[in-house]
Amino acid sequence: MDQTRLLASAKRQMNRAMSAWCTSDNDMAVLHGGIGTEHLLKALLAARHPSLLVDARDFNSLLHATGQSTYAASPETKVKTIGALDAFKRAGTLTAMPVKERDLEPLLTARNGVAHLGAHDDTLTRDALAVAVTVADAVLADLKEEIPSFWGVWADSRLDLEKMQKDAQVAAEKALKVVGDEADEKPQSEAWEDGLLEPIADDFRSDSFQAAQIAVAVKVRCAKKLYRVLYYGKTLPEISQADLVEPDASRGEYGECLYRPVKCPVCGADSDVSASLNNQPKQGRRKSRPRGGRGYFPDFFDCYRCGLELDNRHELEVLGMAEPSQNDWFMY
Repeated sequence: MDQTRLLASAKRQMNRAMSAWCTSDNDMAVLHGGIGTEHLLKALLAARHPSLLVDARDFNSLLHATGQSTYAASPETKVKTIGALDAFKRAGTLTAMPVKERDLEPLLTARNGVAHLGAHDDTLTRDALAVAVTVADAVLADLKEEIPSFWGVWADSRLDLEKMQKDAQVAAEKALKVVGDEADEKPQSEAWEDGLLEPIADDFRSDSFQAAQIAVAVKVRCAKKLYRVLYYGKTLPEISQADLVEPDASRGEYGECLYRPVKCPVCGADSDVSASLNNQPKQGRRKSRPRGGRGYFPDFFDCYRCGLELDNRHELEVLGMAEPSQNDWFMY
């Protein structure tokens, strides 16, 4: 019920929705777009008061939301909140919404279809995401949040989803051709200290973030295909028990590293993001310092199940995995 946390979650979800849309993964596009929209609406309500998020029929939830948790008969983890549609209705009484309740229906129907039935009408994906973008921009304006800060690389292209998808597909095809051409050449040693990994004091995304967007689109598509080839027809227990020998996680040749457990965004396998201490952004300026002190930026991800590999902070940012953290890091 915290505005800051809900905003951060909405940003990650919308980021994943746009990335999925660019790779024609319609199910994930509407699922994450729907979740992101709900979290944004709830962030707007939480900005007024946390009690606006809870189901008014549940008194224990109201007690938690109003700071009276000591009197509640159930823990805060069991707080009952309203759904996305009710959040939209409540938000609409507090600020002007550019769409009507009926306009939101395609997005919520598509999200629920994927979440509960594993399917939705693909032909409605673009319209559903367009509504998500429209509602998101209205909420961001109400909360006085900057569009570039929230949308990142999608800040300009979000208003023309068809062009965004076409551009990403064309870029992915070009990148695949480059990969094929390079495969025919003599293999060269991999260079960890490339231009994308240089510490940047102000903003580690820089101009190369667009290149990362293209690279991630290709990598995600390849990882999905590899996963289907390796595990087609297998049950989840069989996949979990697959004879996969995970290589030594030590990246000692790159200097001291930290890692944090995460779920693979492609196949859901347990994996981890790594932070090479040699490749952290400089801490000379205030804006590069996370609140509360020193934090660490992940700069590498490798899934041993589907083969997805993200090689720098730019690529992690595309999939919403580059948030700095001060907790849950472990030493290699």
